[in-house]
Amino acid sequence: MEQHFSMAAMHWLADHRLSWLTPLMQAASFLGEVQGYVVVGTLIYVTFDKSLAVRLMLLVTLTMCLNHVLKILIKNPRPFILEGDHLQKWSVPQSYARDLAIEYSTPSGHAMAGAAFYSYLFGSVRNWLVRMLAVVAVLLTGASRPYLGVHFVEDILLGWAIGSCVGVLALSHGRRLGAWWNKLSYARRITFAVTASAAFWVITVAMNGWEIDSQPRAFLGYAGTITGIIIAQPLELQMVDFDPRSSSIAVKVLRYLLTVALSLFALESLGSLFTTIADNYSVVGYALQYARYVIVSIVSLFLAPWLFTRIGLAKTATGQAHRRSLDENGQQACS
Repeated sequence: MEQHFSMAAMHWLADHRLSWLTPLMQAASFLGEVQGYVVVGTLIYVTFDKSLAVRLMLLVTLTMCLNHVLKILIKNPRPFILEGDHLQKWSVPQSYARDLAIEYSTPSGHAMAGAAFYSYLFGSVRNWLVRMLAVVAVLLTGASRPYLGVHFVEDILLGWAIGSCVGVLALSHGRRLGAWWNKLSYARRITFAVTASAAFWVITVAMNGWEIDSQPRAFLGYAGTITGIIIAQPLELQMVDFDPRSSSIAVKVLRYLLTVALSLFALESLGSLFTTIADNYSVVGYALQYARYVIVSIVSLFLAPWLFTRIGLAKTATGQAHRRSLDENGQQACS
């Protein structure tokens, strides 16, 4: 099925971009990329609430996987693709253009994932500032896409609607699903994640007419992120178990910067390395894309906490509980 939306709004936006506004919209669009969620999710993970951060990252990557399937089902080309002037009309880096050009438009992944991620954050944190920032992030992340020329306005509205529904469903049924998931063994969780990732990729390739070279690579990045989280979180809890609220604000900033630096370094270096091994749009290239994001998630959730607890940038939850017990016992002895 093909559904082409109105181009009038897209031409108007392309002709009325403002020099000062375009960089801001590009930054807002970055928040809707995997790297953007790494930045936001890591902040929550290392400074505030590990469990919430993991739930948010799982939710946003699962939403992106759903978006990938919906795009292939709807098969609506991106704006300006049919007119052949997208390289002139899009306000995105040229290196990013090919991935966008071969990916369908409807619904917007940025709008859909942003609505799911930030609606869940809105419902989980009782803080007016966080909630206000969540609403602003949803609006800016979605609005940036038609402004930059890579999505129809209708894509954004549909993405917001679906993403919000996903976020509400996660808030209302997430704990029940989590309880079931936690009953599975560690090996079964990993096996399920890898098997499901491969199965869904094959299904979407089949839906796309078995054309691998025109199949977006992003899906296996999302699936790899999910698998990496499933591998890393139990390891961190068992072998590190750092307390995200420990230490001063300055120290929290340091461990945040360390974690983001390690994650982005792993992401970019593995991307460069794997490009030399195989073509990105080959079976091996897709497998390496999956492995790349598995590794990045493990670096973010396990390796970075292991490192910063070793150099004194965080205390372990076990150690904190032990110290509290000693303090309580000492106070009782004194009294």
